[in-house]
Amino acid sequence: MRLSIKHEIVPFGILIVLLVLSFYFYPGLPDSVPSHFNLHGVPDGYSSKLNFMLIFGGIFIGLYLLLTFIPLIDPFWKKIESRYGTLLLLRDFAMIFMLFIFVISIIGAKRGTLPVQVMNIGLGFLFIFLGNWLPKLPRNFFFGIRTPWTLASDEVWRKSHIVGGWLFVAGGILLIVCALIGISPAVSLIAILSPIVLVSAIIYPLFLYRKLQKANQLERPEL
Repeated sequence: MRLSIKHEIVPFGILIVLLVLSFYFYPGLPDSVPSHFNLHGVPDGYSSKLNFMLIFGGIFIGLYLLLTFIPLIDPFWKKIESRYGTLLLLRDFAMIFMLFIFVISIIGAKRGTLPVQVMNIGLGFLFIFLGNWLPKLPRNFFFGIRTPWTLASDEVWRKSHIVGGWLFVAGGILLIVCALIGISPAVSLIAILSPIVLVSAIIYPLFLYRKLQKANQLERPEL
């Protein structure tokens, strides 16, 4: 497997933006900055501004390394190699979302509270991306809806990810709407995410697996 330069443009561009923002904001941060916030956006943990920046830098590098190279050890690698670029889309968007989290955390550190409504809008767009990305995802052990039933059948995997995709897009839109009209971010996130996970990861895959099993239409999974 050869790494393509075009696949690395986005993550390296994000790392450059992170460095620029870090050098720009660092002098204006207090010596002790909020490093963790509760569900209401109130700080409940503090660290030095140097540690704050180093932690975010470590998260970005860790995300890049993990999401770039972990597919290479997937037991399904021979089947998914041709769609490696699809897997890297998750890496790129995860890093973009972390850049958004970094900026929001900087704002929270400077003003003393985290703008949780803005955070939920960002999460809404993340859900919408995941919803569009899921149906394109090949069966693998590291990304997507990985349950015993989806991993056991290409058919269950494919249909579950289509249904999950629609649910995540709808959930993302609802999350954005809830944030804009002022509904509690914690309440809206739990109320929206719980049924999405329950239906897409458990109820529908299990129902479909049992249906195919009863009709004797389950294929033997190939690695």
